[in-house]
Amino acid sequence: MRWHTVKELEKKQLQKKFSKISVSHVRIIGIDEIYVSRTVGQKFITVIRDLESGAVLYVGDGKGTTALDGALKMLKKSKLKAVAMDMSNAYSSWFQTHFPAVKIVFDHFHVIKSMNEKLDAVRRRVIAKLDDTQRSQFKGLRFIFLQNNEDLMEDAKSILKNIRDQFRELFDAYMFKETLRSIYRTAKDSWHADMAFHRWCRLAEETGIPELRTMARTIRNNLEGIKTYWTFHHLTNASTEGFNNKIRWLIRQAYGFRDREYLKLKIYQLPEISCVKEV
Repeated sequence: MRWHTVKELEKKQLQKKFSKISVSHVRIIGIDEIYVSRTVGQKFITVIRDLESGAVLYVGDGKGTTALDGALKMLKKSKLKAVAMDMSNAYSSWFQTHFPAVKIVFDHFHVIKSMNEKLDAVRRRVIAKLDDTQRSQFKGLRFIFLQNNEDLMEDAKSILKNIRDQFRELFDAYMFKETLRSIYRTAKDSWHADMAFHRWCRLAEETGIPELRTMARTIRNNLEGIKTYWTFHHLTNASTEGFNNKIRWLIRQAYGFRDREYLKLKIYQLPEISCVKEV
């Protein structure tokens, strides 16, 4: 039997299976976009998942608000209470417009990721001012700044101490990253988190370091969505990254998908695959 025939038979079976997805029980969802290459039309797809069951509820073409147009009618049938996402103004604005009572939760992983990007910008800016000899001393040290302090080996901590003495701005940026992480570990509720974030922002602004001031502005502008992490018992969209890895695995196994609809149907099916292994 030809592969095309097998694919068409499976495609029809999947179309029938996922033609109607029940959302009447759905309360908490996660949303993210993922790059799927140019082989299936648009480079991105947007995936909405039920964070309580793990089921895929919607797969949209592209990213941003236009990718969500087909999800509106379906989500209005749900009991939606919260949606976890990265700090995307497009997604949050869309949900605030169509579901004003729903709480937006900005995933803490993306908050820390944004801080790591600012820290790396400080590192690159500092290195750019050094001569060739000094610059060579920083070669291979990027991992130190991206690692959590509790995971650093003793030699890495020693290097960090030397950096504190010679490159104070870079060391301060690293410590602000660690302090930001500590808020998520120590804040008991959204009220304590609010106080901690405001203090962090004030101190970050006082350093005068441009990247920290930018991060402080980002946190202030998104604080309501950041605090909701505590309101919904440490709700996170972290499982989405694992699911995105499954999608990447799926695409690799098929050496890419030329049939975009078939790819989307296979993504709906992915939660049923209990173990994904590389071939």
